[in-house]
Amino acid sequence: MTVRRLNNEDRPQAEAMWRDIFEESPAFASYYFEKRFCPEHAFGAFDGDMLVAMTHGRSTEIMIDGNPYPALLVAGVSTLPAYRKQGLMHKLMTLLIDHAKKSGFSCCYLHPVAESLYASFGFKNGADAMIVRSDETRTHESYDLSERFDAKDMLAVYHALQRTHDGMELRDEEELKVVFADYATEDAKTILAYTDNRPVGYICYSDEGSVFELMALNVSAYASLLDEAAKRAGKEFKAIVPVDCGLPGKRVYSMQYLVFNDAFSLPLKNGFCRLAY
Repeated sequence: MTVRRLNNEDRPQAEAMWRDIFEESPAFASYYFEKRFCPEHAFGAFDGDMLVAMTHGRSTEIMIDGNPYPALLVAGVSTLPAYRKQGLMHKLMTLLIDHAKKSGFSCCYLHPVAESLYASFGFKNGADAMIVRSDETRTHESYDLSERFDAKDMLAVYHALQRTHDGMELRDEEELKVVFADYATEDAKTILAYTDNRPVGYICYSDEGSVFELMALNVSAYASLLDEAAKRAGKEFKAIVPVDCGLPGKRVYSMQYLVFNDAFSLPLKNGFCRLAY
């Protein structure tokens, strides 16, 4: 068994493995490995020439208490079924974490499938979120709604939340378009809400029932956008939003962090991170 950093020649195997293990659509897997695959932050285990386990990192910046921190988003941690329980995940995660420390990142962060899965590496819960549901019986304030994709107006909403919610990734217009290209692989639609021509929220969703992002500046905009999307899709929706959104829901842990050199403390103050690969 060989454990090493991945390279561009490994991309076809890594893409196929990601697609099969996570049951992702070919469109998403193709998007990820075209736009997000960073071999310099990825490691794999090989049985001969065959990739049997891997983990990926993506370089980001997150805002904590008004300051940007370089962070490594960990994703795609996976092992082929026949090679599980052989310690491969531990070896690969150890390599990735050591690499992140040496590369000057302030932290690694991830959204694990189980809360205790990465505790042995030192990951701790850092940000919570709320799962809220649409409600066809609610009444709403009146907003001007638009289906036009407007990156500038969406960024205005995102940046307003970023100033008050620690842990959100820094975004510019280019990064926003890359993120929404991800959502487009699942036929995403967008609705923006305005008051007096001022953007106050947006939702990105699919008619299949997924809400990719719901960001708003007040509780009524959260409710209006979620219920409008559910109405248009003809089904109940649920969305992951900050815990202070004002809507009733179920509080869930959202993101775990491994912080290096005490760069910042956990849990994050009013923390929220909407994972986007």
